Amino acid sequence: MELQILPLVRDAVLPTPALATTRSPVPPGYGVQEQCVPFTAATALGLLVRSPIAFGLCQPAEVPPAAHAFVSPLEAHSHSRPDPRLFYVIDDPACSFSGNAFTFTAIHNEQLGARVPIGPGLSFFDRADQLELFKLHLPYICRTGAGIDTLFLSPINRVPPFEVLSGLVETDWYAHPVNLILRKPQHLAAVHVAKGDPVAQLVFIDRARRRSDVKVLPDHARLTRELKVQLDEWQRQHAANRSAYKQLVRTQHGRVDARARDSHDGSQ
Repeated sequence: MELQILPLVRDAVLPTPALATTRSPVPPGYGVQEQCVPFTAATALGLLVRSPIAFGLCQPAEVPPAAHAFVSPLEAHSHSRPDPRLFYVIDDPACSFSGNAFTFTAIHNEQLGARVPIGPGLSFFDRADQLELFKLHLPYICRTGAGIDTLFLSPINRVPPFEVLSGLVETDWYAHPVNLILRKPQHLAAVHVAKGDPVAQLVFIDRARRRSDVKVLPDHARLTRELKVQLDEWQRQHAANRSAYKQLVRTQHGRVDARARDSHDGSQ
């Protein structure tokens, strides 16, 4: 699948392919998570979204030098602030980011003429019941093929600096940057995010397969009998070799590849 990305600022930090490993080096010995094929397959799904800016949330004394510190507009007009931490952002001329705003490249419109849009780095909600949430704006537009949606979520099997609220976007037509919705941690420890740090993950979903029809198999069904035989065989293989799943995955992939080749050759 091809994903097309339109950067709206120069030198934008763009998504990168997700890797199967989360640690370097991997600890020795059997049983580490990197030996679990389902773990690594999930970890390597789609793309990693890297932070387009350096930002954070911390106590006033911990705000880095030269950073812009602030609170949400709703908190700024409140008489009480139960959270003493401040947000901050750091200017980055390389990607046209200054004072918590991106200056996008010019847009030329035949009716309206040329204009230079501005987009925020961080923004906030205006509801008291959503004070723990804020937005991190991505300075690029993602475009997928027809019928392909993009699921924005927290990095899979990685500890993110902020929790990401999952969102499913119809990126085959949506012509706007996606804003990540992040949640402030309840603990009051400082959170510092460097430019380029992984903050979210993109997983691509066929829109036609969003929902599944679930059928519970009765005991007398043929597939039930087959699955029980396969379960017994799997337990036997796993007892003989703790890494049997890896070998079975390779075998199944080889069969699928062979069927695909045969189908292709037959269509010539």
